[in-house]
Amino acid sequence: MRWQTQEQYLRMMLARQLDIPMLGKIFYAVPQGSSTSLYEDWARNELDIPAELLFTGARAPSLAYEACSGYRNDVVCVFPGAYDIDTELAWAKYNTHLVGMGGPNVGGDWSEPNVVIYSDNIATASIITATGPNCQFHNFAVSNYGNNAACLTAFTLNNYGCLFKNVGFQGNMTTNQNTTVAAASLYIGGSAHYPLFDHCTIGQDVWGERSGANSGQLRFSGSTQPNGGWLRDCKILSRSITATCAAVSLAANGALGRDWIFDNCVFSNEYGTPFTNLTHVFYDNDTAGQSFLLKRCTAKGYTEWQSADRRIFADMPVVGTGGGLCAEPTAATGS
Repeated sequence: MRWQTQEQYLRMMLARQLDIPMLGKIFYAVPQGSSTSLYEDWARNELDIPAELLFTGARAPSLAYEACSGYRNDVVCVFPGAYDIDTELAWAKYNTHLVGMGGPNVGGDWSEPNVVIYSDNIATASIITATGPNCQFHNFAVSNYGNNAACLTAFTLNNYGCLFKNVGFQGNMTTNQNTTVAAASLYIGGSAHYPLFDHCTIGQDVWGERSGANSGQLRFSGSTQPNGGWLRDCKILSRSITATCAAVSLAANGALGRDWIFDNCVFSNEYGTPFTNLTHVFYDNDTAGQSFLLKRCTAKGYTEWQSADRRIFADMPVVGTGGGLCAEPTAATGS
């Protein structure tokens, strides 16, 4: 009876968080090891989570996902810890969701984990690749810490209708990633139509110094024009003194579709002594693509939004002279 009561309460809370009236099965991922063995015992013996729903160890999120069935709104709940999954987690099942159980703060990486899924394997190109439509991801960070040019991104999105809330995407963490033009923290593929990113952090500014010319922390990697993305209250972070590095990269023709909106987002590059501004927020190699709308956005550590002066529309004050671009104040503050 105790587990049934707990499950009913958790199901109600998850249904509210995901805004889905009826959920499928709920599976649980719990860390394992000398420092977390009591955690596993607690999950088994105190919470009474049935054995068929509970997965432990470094690959627990992957194992829990494998137990899910598509289309029925199954949920993987990941308890706090750092999960070195080693190989790519291919998230391909329709309407299947991942929720971190540590709360909404996803600022830490694998070395300071709340809920972090990561890999340091030098052969893992993307830690999570989502090709399942209408999936949701909440309250966790994903990090690619592989020291190799082949370790391209933390997360690849390449299907429609997905939602992300309080997710941290962390790539470009190591030396060999930082010199690679194609390395990023988040890939948006050609089929990634109308995703919603809410209070997410893309990139980081405490690990390696990026130097790959025209690279971005957010990379539109496809060539078939994904439409309708909305990034709301997000941070896009960078650490670089290479002028041609950008925050967002449009790598090829057709990378960008219609109606991509950045709403109240902050783009920040901060590194160098003295402080170094990069040339542009958006690198644009997409002569066939569509446009971005910037709504109440701010950029720090960049000279222009887009040096080619195309594809960017904005509502910030004094748009014609760089609305939303921060400058260090030099005037006196008054008496």
